[in-house]
Amino acid sequence: MGLPIVILLALLGLSSAQMMSQVMVAQVKITDAPYPVSNAEQLNLVVWTMHGTPTKEAIYCVSEAPVSQLRFVCTDCLEKNITDMVNILNSAQDITRRVGFPAVTLKDIAVNTNWTGATIMCQAALNGGTVDSSPAIVDVRYLRQPHVVDSNGQSPVLIGNQGYRFFVECVRGADGLCQQSGRRKTLKCNVKSNPPATQYQWLKNGSPSGTGAEITIGTEMIGQSIQCQANNGLHDDSNMPLSQAVQIDPYSSAKLLKDNFQQLQSSSPFLANNRIEMNQQVNLGCQVEGNPRPIVYWRMRKQNGDVVDAACPQGLEGQYQEMAPEGSRSANIVRLTALCSLRISNYSYSGQYWCAACSQVSQGEPECSPSLETPGTSSLNVNVIGAPSNSDAPPSIEQRGNDATVLVHYCAEPMPRPPREIVFSIDQNDLQVGQTWENFHFDSAVTNNTVPNCYIARLTISPVREEDQYRQIALKLQNQFGSKQIPVSMDALLGGDSTMVGRMMSPVLIYIFAAAGVILVFVCIIAVCVRRRTKDHADYKEPKSKANLNSREEFFDPTQDAPRLFAQHPTEVNAYDQAVHDAYMAFDPRMSTFNYFCSSFLSSLQKKRATVAAFHEGVNYAELELKRSQAQPTSTISISSINSRPHRGTASVQSSV
Repeated sequence: MGLPIVILLALLGLSSAQMMSQVMVAQVKITDAPYPVSNAEQLNLVVWTMHGTPTKEAIYCVSEAPVSQLRFVCTDCLEKNITDMVNILNSAQDITRRVGFPAVTLKDIAVNTNWTGATIMCQAALNGGTVDSSPAIVDVRYLRQPHVVDSNGQSPVLIGNQGYRFFVECVRGADGLCQQSGRRKTLKCNVKSNPPATQYQWLKNGSPSGTGAEITIGTEMIGQSIQCQANNGLHDDSNMPLSQAVQIDPYSSAKLLKDNFQQLQSSSPFLANNRIEMNQQVNLGCQVEGNPRPIVYWRMRKQNGDVVDAACPQGLEGQYQEMAPEGSRSANIVRLTALCSLRISNYSYSGQYWCAACSQVSQGEPECSPSLETPGTSSLNVNVIGAPSNSDAPPSIEQRGNDATVLVHYCAEPMPRPPREIVFSIDQNDLQVGQTWENFHFDSAVTNNTVPNCYIARLTISPVREEDQYRQIALKLQNQFGSKQIPVSMDALLGGDSTMVGRMMSPVLIYIFAAAGVILVFVCIIAVCVRRRTKDHADYKEPKSKANLNSREEFFDPTQDAPRLFAQHPTEVNAYDQAVHDAYMAFDPRMSTFNYFCSSFLSSLQKKRATVAAFHEGVNYAELELKRSQAQPTSTISISSINSRPHRGTASVQSSV
């Protein structure tokens, strides 16, 4: 018995040794040619070159029998967020039959530039496990089309039907020609490539004009076309990629010639100290010139120092009136008037206004004079005056424990002066600054530092009561131009979502809920009692009940005297109630207090039905006697025979057949 086990173990050991030997001997390599694995050289760097979309290089994964299922895998694509490489690697073609040994290849694939630096391996299946090749790093080499940009990396301006344009500054002399003293412009040949480009060439009207990654031009290039070429060794010198052609035009920086600000401030509707009443119309105008065609941005500095766009059409969407060339002005210089119409509708229009003449000489930020952030020597100051009005901010509340402060925002110029021009009205009770009514106190009215000519009125509630959310509160304001009443919805501020009022439940509601609970419990007890009585004691009139009780249709023995219909001496205790009680006690001696309560309660109800029940029993007895008399030739049922039955009730029946 021991010898077969030894032989089996020896065979298993030999098989395991052979498997380990195969694993150790089997090789997998990534190569650039389909050679047998023993002659192939492992690639540590996989180079793919992009000439267009597909690459021309091919790589191979080779191995030897008995391996199978060769495939390329990426070990760090997930880490590098490379999502499109996995599908490409899975598309490798099996060429085992063609070459005579296990091999797959990747050829004419669409590579991506972000694959550079990724790590790939080749895997083979062997005896339920895998054999991996050495890792190889991917290097995608490419060179994109170069582009001409300025020193800030901004592309030229694309003008419809005219192509790309760059501008050089042109300072014209007395003869109207551009002087050489103007600022020169630096251009760059921008290209994306791997490895980086090392060879550049500039072309002027298609002819070589210089080398290097940058070139500086001046007025001598006005009217000329410029291009650039770049190479990183992937192309022949005679076939280097070429950039787009860019036309060089003269650039006369946009400048502000004049405006109408002083004229506006010295005439109606402006008052002294740059004041203007609300709902007035103001028409601003600025005259500018330049080449290329200038654009105007209207700017405004608020009283808190913030600089924003004015409420006017801006830039290319602005409103312009172009002026015809005149005098010595060059035909290339564009002169126009920019217009801005302001409707002073609220206090947010208060501030300092100016216009900036700008030139869009590249796709970057425009060059402007004066600056977009700082006004020049001329500006328009606007100080809006008028009646009090609502602020953009709605009333709000600040809560601190059981106390709260209501904040009401408003705007006015001149400011309403306390104590009489600013008043809180609480249920028709006026409250001036510093005054208190019940749990309300008018703290103060302070300046809003973020909005010009606006203020904040503070009303403290200490403590907050539930009935406060139903109060009628309003802020009454007035100045020399008019008055305004701002309602404050305490229901919205304190009710609904307010946690403060939510913690306070009315005692009246508590009493109502308690009474409703007691009534509900009482109704439930009655329902349970009735349900128990109905379930445990079925109606004896039902057929099934009669069968269980061995009842008969005849309630007396015909051979005996007929019972009396009415009892002569009614008993003190109802027989039916006593029977029910005895049956309960016989069925369950341990009857609970609850069952006893239900039985007593229903017994009281049964007494009220006793009279009606006795009457119906007497009628039933009379009907049975009538049926029996029909079977005899002549029968007389006297009232005395009926009265002899001991039934309760008050009835008299007489019949003769």
